[in-house]
Amino acid sequence: MISLASLKHKIYYVVGLARSGEATVKALRKAGAKVFRFDDSIDPETGDYVVPEEIDWSVLDGLILSPGIPHTFPQPHKTAEMARAHNVPILCDVDLLAQACPKATFVAITGTNGKSTTTALLHHLLPDSHMGGNIGRPVLDLDADPAKQGDLYFLELSSYQLERVPHLKSSIAVWLNITPDHLDRHGDFQGYVAAKKKIFTPFGDPQTIIIGVDDDASFHVYEDLKRDAAKKIIPVSVCKILPEGIAIVETILYDQGQKVCSLKGLKNLVGSHNHQNIAAAYGVLKSLGHPFVLEDVISFKGLAHRQEYVARQGNIIFINDSKATNLTSTLRALSCYENVHLLLGGIAKDSSLSALVPYKKSITHAYLFGKSAPQFSQELTEKGIPHSCFETLEEATRAALQNAAQNNAKKAIILLSPACASFDQFKDFEQRGEAFKAVVHHLIKEQEESIAHG
Repeated sequence: MISLASLKHKIYYVVGLARSGEATVKALRKAGAKVFRFDDSIDPETGDYVVPEEIDWSVLDGLILSPGIPHTFPQPHKTAEMARAHNVPILCDVDLLAQACPKATFVAITGTNGKSTTTALLHHLLPDSHMGGNIGRPVLDLDADPAKQGDLYFLELSSYQLERVPHLKSSIAVWLNITPDHLDRHGDFQGYVAAKKKIFTPFGDPQTIIIGVDDDASFHVYEDLKRDAAKKIIPVSVCKILPEGIAIVETILYDQGQKVCSLKGLKNLVGSHNHQNIAAAYGVLKSLGHPFVLEDVISFKGLAHRQEYVARQGNIIFINDSKATNLTSTLRALSCYENVHLLLGGIAKDSSLSALVPYKKSITHAYLFGKSAPQFSQELTEKGIPHSCFETLEEATRAALQNAAQNNAKKAIILLSPACASFDQFKDFEQRGEAFKAVVHHLIKEQEESIAHG
C-alpha cells in the first residue's frame, strides 16, 4: 500500500466506497489523516458513515469522489455541489498518489480505445514499473515507496479521472485516439474532448506528448499542441508513414520515416488499433531511454475481454471482445476477421449503426440481445444485414454456434463485440465477458458429450 504520510494532518471526505474508495480510506487512515466516508448505497446507520449535511465543509482539504459519480453532467452529485460552494477541491485517488510521490516518474495514458492494452503492454515491457488507475487495481493499493527517486508509474486515466488530478505531474502524456463516448457524463463531444485534454495541462505540464493523429478530433488537438515550442510532440499513425513521428504501416514499424522492424508474426496484438498501441508504447520506451525489444512484445498475451481468444471448436473460433462498449471498438474488431457471427447488444451508446455498412461482407449473421435488440434489428433490416433477436447472451451464443456449425468446413469467428454498455443484464463488461466464456465452454462440452454418446 502507498504511504500517504505527507497527508498526515489533512482532512478528507471520501464518497463512493467501491474498490478505489475503500483503498483510499484505508491508506489515508493508515497515514494518520482524518477521514469521513459516505456512499449513497449504504445505510449510514450501519457504520461510521457521515451524510453530507453533517460535514463541516470548511475544514476539508478535499472531496475524494469516486470516478463513477458525476460532478457536472448529467446532474452533479450533492457532495460536488457542496464542495464547490465551500471551495473544496474535488479529487480522486490518483491525485493523492501524485501528491504522495513527488519524485516519481508518471506516464499518463488516455484515449477512447486502447488505453488499457497500451498501459498493460508498457508494464509488461518494463516489469519493474508500477501500473494502476482505470486499469483495475486501485493506485493506493500499489506496493511502492513514495520516497524512492525515479519510480516509474504507468497510469491509465479515464476522462472522469482526468478532471480530478490537479497535482499530477506527468513526464509523458499519451493520447491514443478519441471518438464520441460518455456524452451523458460530459454534456457533448466537446465536453468529452475538453476532459481528455486535461492530460496535457495538470500541474507540471508534461514536456513529451505522444498522440495518435488518425482521427479528425485527435489531429486537431495535435495541431493545437504543436504551437507550444517548449513541448516535444510525437505524432503516431497507423495510416501513413510520418517523417517526424512513429507509424506502423502494413505491419512495418517506422520511426521518423525509417524502418525499425516488422510485426508480421505478431499474433496477440492484431489489427490496426493494436498497432497504434504498439507504436505509442514504442514512443514511450524511446522517450524513457529504453530499447524496444520485439520478442518482449510478442510475449505479451493481451488483456481479457479485448479480442481475447476463448476456444476453438473445429473451424469455429470464439473471440471475447466484451470491452467493446461502443461501435468504434466493434468496427476495429470486425476489421480483423472474416465470416463473423457477431454478438451485438446491451445498452446502446451510439445513435446509429450506419458505420457497420462497410463491414457487411465480414458479417455473416448478427445475433442481437439485450435492451438494444429492437432498435438494432430495425437498423440492420434497413441496411440489409442478416440478423436474429434473442433475450440473452447465452441464447444468442447458442444460435451463433448452431449456424456456424452448419458449414464447419469454413473457418468462422463467433465474436462477442457488443458495441454497447452491459448494464442492462450485467454488472460490467467484465462480468459479460466471463459469462460469454462460461457459455462457450459449456456449449463445447455439451457438443463433445453428445458426440461421445453417439
